[in-house]
Amino acid sequence: MPSLLALVCWGIWGFLSKLVAGNVTWQTQMIFSALGTLLVVSFAKPTVPTIDGYHLIAIISGLLAGLASLFFYRAIARGEASVVIPLTSLYVALATVLGFVVLSEPVTVKKVLGLTLAVVAMFLLAGG
Repeated sequence: MPSLLALVCWGIWGFLSKLVAGNVTWQTQMIFSALGTLLVVSFAKPTVPTIDGYHLIAIISGLLAGLASLFFYRAIARGEASVVIPLTSLYVALATVLGFVVLSEPVTVKKVLGLTLAVVAMFLLAGG
């Protein structure tokens, strides 16, 4: 269920991002999106952790998410939502390959087929 809720939230987020892209700079979109994220986190009752290696990885993950957001907002301001949103959503293919290689997750025919279709989708979308 959380995966489906994330899918719905990401889908609406992408649509709303395009909706405002012509009227708000990408920098402003990033700031307001970050404020929205902080609002959600504030309801999660975060605790102050003892910093270890995993927390540093989480910081790096956050920096990469920030960079990804920057590139997304710039792309959505310039391109069609029907191309930019699906194309940038294919980050899951890279995460899947990293899961195979770094985390030794099992490689199955189904997963390889899914990745292959994702790559085909990327070329079809990029070709317009």
